[in-house]
Amino acid sequence: MVVTEAVLQGVQGELDASGVEQVPPSSAINVFVTGQPGVGKTSLVLNAVKKLPKDAVAGFYTLDALNPKSGEKIGLDVETFAGERAPLSRLRRGCGPKVGKYYFASEAFEKTVLPLLTPSKAIKLHVVDEVGRMELQSDQFKKSLMALLASPQVAVFGSLPACRFGHDLPFVEAIKRRPDTAILTLTKSNRDAAALQVEDLLKNIVGSAASGVVASILDFQPASTGSSDSFRNFSNPIPSDIFSSPDIQRHLDVEEPAEKRRKMMPDQSLL
Repeated sequence: MVVTEAVLQGVQGELDASGVEQVPPSSAINVFVTGQPGVGKTSLVLNAVKKLPKDAVAGFYTLDALNPKSGEKIGLDVETFAGERAPLSRLRRGCGPKVGKYYFASEAFEKTVLPLLTPSKAIKLHVVDEVGRMELQSDQFKKSLMALLASPQVAVFGSLPACRFGHDLPFVEAIKRRPDTAILTLTKSNRDAAALQVEDLLKNIVGSAASGVVASILDFQPASTGSSDSFRNFSNPIPSDIFSSPDIQRHLDVEEPAEKRRKMMPDQSLL
């Protein structure tokens, strides 16, 4: 999709398939990566974010929660870039709605995440990893995220789950349809090139926001290709050691078995 002025002026006040009223698109660029589980979405997100000024970024990422005694997965946690951690889902009943075999820990999730989705002059980039089936059980999360995506003074960077059975979740589809949002489909063959491209774009966004002007899709020219449209269709992998940082290895989900991805031992208080 080539983003033009005409496209940016479209879908005003549209009611999308998710049932959430589509807010008018802003001039800010929002960036989401999508792809199959294990392709490296969280690794790309964390590697890119850690190279930005810490005081300019707010948000969260999702990781596995393990039983500290048996090592078995008991659910998912969210962790903020400020170091706060809270349960997202658990196997036991009583947390909230059930998604698959897990129950959504709605109260803990909303208490931790919703404050991070409020626009702030100090925060230039909001990170949301991910906009998944569990997170979307929260109506407040959906409303807050949609409003944040339309904010003219901030940008959003995050990850989206791959489509299932040929279809996206309605809310995910609504995000992908936004003309102010760039979508990158991550694959094993393009992930190194994608990592470099995303880093360039985020530095451009944060730098522009620091001077009072948030970067626009129309203004950004990726360093390696010179075309904003290429952001939706990477094809040439570039060798890179971007995933080799020691402090990111525990989150590395590239070519790792599912049970080894992003595992960290949870605090006893979260069980």
